[in-house]
Amino acid sequence: MTMFRGQAPSLDENALYPGEYKYRYPKAGEKNSIVSVHVYDLKSKTTVKADVGTETDQYIPRIKWMADAADLAVMRLNRRQNQLDVLLVNPYTGDSRMFFTEKNKRYVEDVFLDDFTILPDNDYLVVNSERSGFSHLYLYNRQGYEVRQLTSGDYDVTKFYGFDPKKKLFYYQAAKESPMQREIYYVSLDGKKQGKLSAEAGTNDAEFSSGFQYYINAYTNLTTPTQTTLRSADGKLIRVLEDNKALEEKLAEYKISPREFFQFETSEGIKLNGWMIKPENFDPNKKYPVVMTQYSGPNSQQVLDQFTIDWHNYLAQEGFVVACVDPRGTAARGEDFRKCTYLQLGKYESDDQVETAKYLGNLPFVDKDNIAIWGWSYGGFMTLLSLEKGGDIFKAGIAVAPVTNWRFYDTVYTERFMRTPRENPDGYDNNSPLSHPEEIKGHLLLIHGSADDNVHVQNSMEFSEALVQAGVQFDMAIYTNRNHGIYGGNTRMHLYRKMTDFLKMNLMK
Repeated sequence: MTMFRGQAPSLDENALYPGEYKYRYPKAGEKNSIVSVHVYDLKSKTTVKADVGTETDQYIPRIKWMADAADLAVMRLNRRQNQLDVLLVNPYTGDSRMFFTEKNKRYVEDVFLDDFTILPDNDYLVVNSERSGFSHLYLYNRQGYEVRQLTSGDYDVTKFYGFDPKKKLFYYQAAKESPMQREIYYVSLDGKKQGKLSAEAGTNDAEFSSGFQYYINAYTNLTTPTQTTLRSADGKLIRVLEDNKALEEKLAEYKISPREFFQFETSEGIKLNGWMIKPENFDPNKKYPVVMTQYSGPNSQQVLDQFTIDWHNYLAQEGFVVACVDPRGTAARGEDFRKCTYLQLGKYESDDQVETAKYLGNLPFVDKDNIAIWGWSYGGFMTLLSLEKGGDIFKAGIAVAPVTNWRFYDTVYTERFMRTPRENPDGYDNNSPLSHPEEIKGHLLLIHGSADDNVHVQNSMEFSEALVQAGVQFDMAIYTNRNHGIYGGNTRMHLYRKMTDFLKMNLMK
């Protein structure tokens, strides 16, 4: 990576000649580091190497002690990431034995890694598996056999908080009442007792005390800034820690248009959820330009019942309708909805964003000739694909730090969803913006940080060259020495002013 002197901060050693920064970043299909596991005994000052098998092209994503510390639980994930083995390793000899295996026809979702919990008595463990088609909690015994399914239904468990050994209760978060909401629940070890702790509809999260006597509840919805309360384990209010009244009073001084939820059905019969911000003093008889925002990445979610104030509110204040839709591939709607993008990242997500633009264009208060789409990172990738597929539908688009071909991205993330380029060349290239630059008809602003160590600036450089050779005019901004977040000094202000001016110039002429 080339580094320049720059400013805020300045790298004076690069004042005359650019410097170079190197780091390990294996791209899709390339060699990974070989990882081994070792146990160090503080008393004897000896180290033992754990036997994790002869295969070296694999991942060791988590290591956890069993409750009695007699064994070390080592997670071993194959490179394709569709089989995860839990090995029990003797910390004194390094010998291992197979304890548990989770398989998936596509990939094992990473929520499994963090929710895998050994209970304090060491007799049971909990896993979060998608084997039913939704993410649910399962109870296993010490021998690795399933005891019972703790949660069930057509909804996803989105977080496992832990187990109270005294009350024999499991606590978890789920999107049971709506994919756009989160509630806090409990279920007993024997499965006979279960219930909901959160009372308010919206987005609830919890942080339990070590003994599970209390928890801190963070609650928000579209119109309510986060309310933080201390509660007993049965959900009863003990104390309000932060009601955010000062923020509410401050916001009352401003004219802020609220987000409104909407849902529509695509031409393929897929129901998609979205939110919309209408301009201040909205007139249903007027026609407004639209800015679509999205991220669209695997298992992500932008359409949630939670309070947010950001740049999009400012755009609404300036006269834009701002809309956001979660396409196929996003969270809290079951495994098939979440993983339908497997081996073809970008295909269905961009189809759904184009469908969103068509839907919005048919609304009576929307100027269908002035619709833009923007996004950052995966959202930038989606912007480019949507502009290519959308043709004349999109008047403009802004792609910030976009992936332009998944061949340029890292092994662990990319291969989880795409396998390697050798195994799936068409999946990589058919849905790559690099393959269809000539299809872009709208105005494009391409933005990247020159020192992006996540989505390398290579992505935008290669795409800009493809645009040039295709004869497609575009605007471009490179931010010197900035990483994927593009911040530092006056950078963020400059970035958002540039994007605002671009949208006004192209949608409000």
